[in-house]
Parts: sequence; C-alpha cells; structure tokens
Amino acid sequence: MPNLLSRSVFNLFFGARRKALGNLPGPQPGILGTAGDFLGGSPAWDVCARYGREYGGVTLIWMLGNPALVLNDPVLIEQVLDSRRMEFEKGSVSEEIKPATTHHALFIAKQSEDWTAKRRADPFEQPWTGDWLAAQVGPMQAAISQSVEALAGGAPIELTPVLRRLTFDTFAVAAVGEKLPDSVFDDFMLLAKGADARIQAKLPLRFVSLPKGFEAARERFYGHFAERVRKARQAPNPEAADLLARTLRERPGINDEVLAHVIGHVFFGGVFSSSTTLVGAFHQLQKHPEAEQRLAAEAAGLAREKLTLERLRGARWIEAITYESLRLLPAVRIFTRTPSADVKLAGATLPAGSTIMISNQHLHRDPAHWPNPDTFEPTRWLDGGVARDPLGSGHFFPFGRGPRECVGAAFAMVFLRTALATIAARAKVHVDSTEPFEEGFFFGVVLPKGVTGRFVAR
Repeated sequence: MPNLLSRSVFNLFFGARRKALGNLPGPQPGILGTAGDFLGGSPAWDVCARYGREYGGVTLIWMLGNPALVLNDPVLIEQVLDSRRMEFEKGSVSEEIKPATTHHALFIAKQSEDWTAKRRADPFEQPWTGDWLAAQVGPMQAAISQSVEALAGGAPIELTPVLRRLTFDTFAVAAVGEKLPDSVFDDFMLLAKGADARIQAKLPLRFVSLPKGFEAARERFYGHFAERVRKARQAPNPEAADLLARTLRERPGINDEVLAHVIGHVFFGGVFSSSTTLVGAFHQLQKHPEAEQRLAAEAAGLAREKLTLERLRGARWIEAITYESLRLLPAVRIFTRTPSADVKLAGATLPAGSTIMISNQHLHRDPAHWPNPDTFEPTRWLDGGVARDPLGSGHFFPFGRGPRECVGAAFAMVFLRTALATIAARAKVHVDSTEPFEEGFFFGVVLPKGVTGRFVAR
C-alpha cells in the first residue's frame, strides 16, 4: 500500500475525481495511482483475480490520475460485452496490433463503424461454415500426425514453440489446403513480435519502433495469400475443401484483397491462443496420469476408424479435457473495453476513454461456483457439466462473451479436440517438470515458458 505522503499527493491532485467515484471499492492510490500493482512483477491477470477476491465484482483502480475498473462480476461483464456492448469499444489493443493486421481485420473493427458488416461477411459466420468445419477434421488430423511423427523419439524440446508451429501448420491446411513455407511462418512471427512490442510498451505508441524488416514482412505475408487467391481464381478446384477455396465457391463476388487479408488474419486470431491451450493441457495431464491414460484409451479408439466431426463430438473425455484446460489455464485472461462516452456502470459514472479490464481468471476459479477450483478435474464436465457452464457463460468465457466473442471459437474447439485426439493416439507427451510453469505474455496471450518435454511414440 502507498505510504501516507504518496496517498496525500494523489488526493491533492485527483481528490475531486476520486470523490466522484467514492462508492466503488478498490486499493488506496498513491502518486502513481494503483499502477504499482501492475508493475510489481505479478502478471496483470493475477492482479485482477486478486482484486476479485479482495474487493468483489468491481474494483476501482487508478492509472496515475485516470480511473479504471476491473470487473469480476458476471452481471456487469454481461452488460459490457453483450447487452450494453454498443456503449463500449475495444481498448488500446486494437491500435497496438493494427500494424500487423489490415483494415479488413474484424478484431480491430469498431462497433460504431463497420464491425457488424465485417462480422456478417466473415467466412466463419456463413451458413456453410459448419459443413466446411466438418470437412477439416480429416485434413487437420493428417497434418498433426505428420508433425507428431517428426517429433516422436527426438530429444527434449520446448513445447511452446513446437506446438505453436504445429498449430500454424494445421491452421494452414484448413485455410489454404497445405502447410506453408518456413518463410511465411517467419514473416508471421516478425509481424507478431512487432505488435507485441506495442502491446507491452510503457511509452506512447508514437515512440515505439517496429522491428527491422517489418514492412517488407507484412507485404510478403499478405502478398502470399493474395497470390493464392489469384491462382485459385484462375484454376478453381471444385474438390478443394480449404477455407479459401470454399469461400470462392460460395461467394464468387468477394473482393480478392478482402479474402487474402481475412485468410491471413486467421493465423493471428488463433495460433498463439490455441497452442498455449495445448501446452497447458499436456502440462496438466502429466500431473494427472489417470486422466492422461483415459485420454490415450479414447484416442486409440478413435484412431481405429476414420475420424469425423461426429465421432469427435462423441469423445466426451477429450471434450472434458479441452474444456478443463480452457477453464484452468485460459490463453486470454483479460479483455479490455473503453466507454465511447461517459457511462454509468456499477452505480458510478465512468468517463469516456477510461479503461475497463474484464478478468476471467477469478471467475474460472471461483470457489463459490467450482468445487476444487484450482485442481485439473475433467470429470466436472461430464454428466451435464458442459450444459451447466457453456462457452460464453458467466463463469466460463475463454473466448469472450456476447456477439463479439471470438469469431473463430468453433474452429478453435474442433482444432483442439482434433489435436488432442491425434497426438494422444500416436505419442505420449512426457513433460519434464510438473511444477507450475512460468507464464509470460505475447501478442495479448499468455505465454508458457520453460515447459520442456518429449514426444514418446506409442
């Protein structure tokens, strides 16, 4: 807690602002407001979860003299992300990642401008998306199998970069029908690093430089998909099942640049979060060998016949592990919003441009809602658990809530279940340490660090 002098200085300059929000609980601000809580070494999601335990569903914090709210209340979160969502825009992250994306990106679109039109036109939102998704299970399984075969029997590896590349390659098969060259992955990573530098910068964005070669990498990355669209126009393949080919068949009038950019954005939308979830899943399975053995048995049964979406959806243990991994170690743990105008929320008026931080970590581990909340227990999702706490509900929203929930959530769920089924059928992922791994932050997503292991062929 700030000392008396520090608190007095804050009140001298910002006392009137503080008094206007005096009905809201929160830590005592000092000269830096309460920003020191986020500079002390603890991840922001841990700080937000602690606020939920200490202050309840709403916490008033101060970034220097600017008020902000941390929400851990399902009702208030539903208002901000759903029923009153038009009063709030995404926070600064939209500006921070903008250089790595294009103006066609749904993620950075403003609700007050063109978000609705972009969401409606997104390939993941079409009437045929379900059929396309079902057709991807086989190709994704084949891509993952190839990656596992290359990894099995080798030396210990760091799981995060390896599973990131496996995820990138599998997304590529679903998006364009085949794995992409190393150069495209390298450009993808350079763009992500540039955006991440802006996300984590302590300075105004105008003072943050992009990495050397960033603009050239951006031109190459999106140009790669533009060239694929051009070739697909010239020589359409009626049998191709990938997203690019299917979109061209279903929407032949779509603008080529729009399609190329949308395909490129698929990778930024899910590669980091999905691979992080896989790392977390295998880390937990190593700590719970009975759960891993049950996964291996179910995966082996699935491998005896052609894997389809219907059979995958019937694999209840794989579903339970996927849900439990997303509950206990969600890849995205903070969502930010900003009021477009002065807004009344939680009984107080929050100024336009203020920051609202929405935490899911506390709610995903709320002991009043979840028995043994800090323990990896996939059984909680059996016998009606998925219906009790569906994706996007009050205590379980790893992809966000409301209409602006991640547009690729359904695809991510199919990928995760396909990956778990495929990997577990072919190898045991032996994680070297079962101690809690260090969690960093990259491109808005939790980044597991130092998690090493080996793929041991079954």
